Amino acid sequence: MPTLCALVSVTLAACGSLRTTYLANGEKGYAISCRGLLNTWDSCLVKAGRICGSRGYDTIEGDKYDRTMIIGCKAPGTK
Repeated sequence: MPTLCALVSVTLAACGSLRTTYLANGEKGYAISCRGLLNTWDSCLVKAGRICGSRGYDTIEGDKYDRTMIIGCKAPGTK
């Protein structure tokens, strides 16, 4: 039972999510949530970087307090 409680606690502390959405201009975007005790704002930035890779991304909306952001990947070849 203690092992189960510890596992549930770690799972709840590490909550984070990613979902696909569409931006105002119709392009595909991503809503990233980095909530949980083990996540930080930097966690969101790392997730965004992994999603878009070398293309980079634009932050459409971000809230450091709630650790949520909406991003759009840049087109290949743009800076």
